[in-house]
Amino acid sequence: MGDIRKVFMSGMMAALLFACAACGGAKNDGQSGAGQSAEDGTAQNTGAGSDTAGTDTNIAGDDAVLNIALNADIVSMDVHRTTNDYLVPMNVFDTLFEVVVNSDGSTSIEKSLAEDYSISDDGLTYSITLKDGVVFSDGTPLTANDVKFTFERILTLPESEQTDYAISIEGANELMNGSATELSGIKVEDDTHLTITLAEPFAGFLAQLATPSTSILSKSIVTAAGDDFGVVPQKTLGTGPYIVTSWERGAGLTFEYNPLYWGPEPSVKKVNARIMDASSMDMAFQKGDLDIIDCLMIDSAIVESTYKTKFADNIVSVNRLGINYLMLNEKIEPLGDVKVRKAIQMAINRQAILDSIYSGDGKLEDGIYPEGCLYYSNGNQGWLNYDPDGARELLAQAGYSDGFEMELSLDSGAADSVKNVIQIIAQNLSDVGISANIKNYDHASWLEARNSGDMPSFLAIWILDYNDPDNVIYTFFGSKDNTVVRSDNYADDSAIDRVAAARGIVNTDERAAEYAALEKKLVQDDAVWVPMFSLKHLFVKSDRVEKFVPQWAGWSDIYFKGVTLK
Repeated sequence: MGDIRKVFMSGMMAALLFACAACGGAKNDGQSGAGQSAEDGTAQNTGAGSDTAGTDTNIAGDDAVLNIALNADIVSMDVHRTTNDYLVPMNVFDTLFEVVVNSDGSTSIEKSLAEDYSISDDGLTYSITLKDGVVFSDGTPLTANDVKFTFERILTLPESEQTDYAISIEGANELMNGSATELSGIKVEDDTHLTITLAEPFAGFLAQLATPSTSILSKSIVTAAGDDFGVVPQKTLGTGPYIVTSWERGAGLTFEYNPLYWGPEPSVKKVNARIMDASSMDMAFQKGDLDIIDCLMIDSAIVESTYKTKFADNIVSVNRLGINYLMLNEKIEPLGDVKVRKAIQMAINRQAILDSIYSGDGKLEDGIYPEGCLYYSNGNQGWLNYDPDGARELLAQAGYSDGFEMELSLDSGAADSVKNVIQIIAQNLSDVGISANIKNYDHASWLEARNSGDMPSFLAIWILDYNDPDNVIYTFFGSKDNTVVRSDNYADDSAIDRVAAARGIVNTDERAAEYAALEKKLVQDDAVWVPMFSLKHLFVKSDRVEKFVPQWAGWSDIYFKGVTLK
């Protein structure tokens, strides 16, 4: 949820977020909304005033300066108080681990603030050694106590939006309900050594430690700052490569290189991030006043006519790490018949939708996990083909040679492109004899119907919050309750138990094999949903930029250290 990144939403590219039906915290699937992960929020702080460290920011011509645009202000620099605003956490703070994008597009989890680690054979205890000599940007040393403080704050801060990332730690519930005063699952041995013990095995925990949501804070800095932490730049300090030197509400932020940064010195020494509307962004980039432009933030027609032609050689794309899907509710007849569900899978021309609505900027996905997700299985791809004749044959075998009626549920606030996709799906189903009636809901009613388990069928996207297959498969199929609130009502209890048990598999090869087997059973054998596609996130870099590596999940927020200037 990732997700992420005030991106919103115009024309065809807008529909990257098929739907916003947030399930709490940073979770992210839905029909019309936005935010990080699947909710690229549009909320903006336009209050008067600014906070600054007193640095002159009028040096846009400097060779080491990166100029970018935002389409909305952030609400907070405090990562515990937001699931939308990650630009500051990603560049000012560090995590114990980080996700690295490999040259072939795959991803891996590598050490960041962690120098070394081991996981116990039972998958419960993570023994972590911190890098020695790391300091926050004011010179305060990083210690293991800061790590413990960070996770305790996630669980106890009244406004915390990140509790999902610490709830699996032993003693989390007791700390949250007040029956404990510290998090028993984290033991500090000395300044650089600690152990984190989970309440039960959860192999996805390592991936959670590599998300901005678990950025490590300084206990002394946060305590001294009080309510100013996350609000005042000079009191919001991390161990990362940059410092926020100015935050002018409604105008933007300025970042400068942190000379005490422990890692390699980045090419970019200063960043001007200015808030602009779509047309101003377009004009500024074409004038040479911006170095990177996010194509999700400007008119899709201009992307097609100008940026894919005039600037074609400067386009940088990354997979939006999300799976677009059409959910089929097994509780609603005749969707309880697997032959009917398989017929629907075969009846939808997914490639035509991808080409016509999204200009082909994506790829078909045939499973549960999108490309780029850890343990992505190439072996589960390529099996689902558009086959209307085969769909009619399966319907006849199921006793529906004359077709049937079904509902396609649509949030009336969805982007136009989402509505266009639904229309094409309805036509595809009509072509094989299924009368698919599109029913409009207001957003609140849409959420209520879906969460009740009574929504017959709906189109949505799930964008990963952390890079692990558990974040997708467990959310939808990890318990009976999960199957209800997602309105799939999957009925195979043994498969649900396997999904839950897979969280505790420690051996990576065994885990990869089980997730691939579960993906095949759920989507190919049981047709729990129609996998649609994943979409690409396009950026365009100026001629001043030598190299740009977008964030691994395709967020609009970027790592400045991933930019190399000429």
